[in-house]
Amino acid sequence: MRILIVEDEYSIARDIEFQCRAILGKRVSSLRILQTLHDAAEYLSEHPIDLLMLDLNLGGQSGYGLLQLAVSGSFHTIIVSAHAGQALKAFEYGVLDFLPKPLERVRLKKAFDRYFGRSEAGRHALKFLTVRKHGGFIVIPVDDVLYFKAANFYSEAVLRSGRSEILDKSLDRLGHILPPRFLRVHRSYIVDICQIASFTPVIKGASRVILKSGETLPLSKRRHKELRRRMDG
Repeated sequence: MRILIVEDEYSIARDIEFQCRAILGKRVSSLRILQTLHDAAEYLSEHPIDLLMLDLNLGGQSGYGLLQLAVSGSFHTIIVSAHAGQALKAFEYGVLDFLPKPLERVRLKKAFDRYFGRSEAGRHALKFLTVRKHGGFIVIPVDDVLYFKAANFYSEAVLRSGRSEILDKSLDRLGHILPPRFLRVHRSYIVDICQIASFTPVIKGASRVILKSGETLPLSKRRHKELRRRMDG
């Protein structure tokens, strides 16, 4: 697991490092500490990581520029900040978790449990997806998305308008941060269940989801019971 810690107070950064290593042990393959937004942005442009741990206030500068870059990337982001009032906005842009300072190990372990998919508790209302495009960013409201489709190591967001956008995040990583109304109906699809008009019974292991838009998507046998339970609920 490749971790980047962006924190301008070195003693705090070292404490975060110590706690990460204590919890993750040999899972940590690399861990880097950087203290400025510029160095972090440069590092992210040249090095693949799995997890960013970011303070949003660095030397008087707001970390939201880096956050926008981060949430468009293929990795997850955990905010570590003394400013709890920024949590809602951070969650709206798709961070995995928001941890208050001083950092508590129990709380950090829960964040790692979410990272590894062992806990879905506490998912917040993601409102926006940020996509890198034409040297900048575009922001997509999550409410505009019909479904997500796997695209190798990335995913394709299919919008109500008929447009689609490629996201750097895989379906697995999107599954950790999307609102609960989004359900994995197949290994290659995550669907907003509010957009489902009907679905067919399982016949010889095959089933389909029919969207209100008229599109038809595959529904795996394993996901059929979960979809039925959610729709009945």
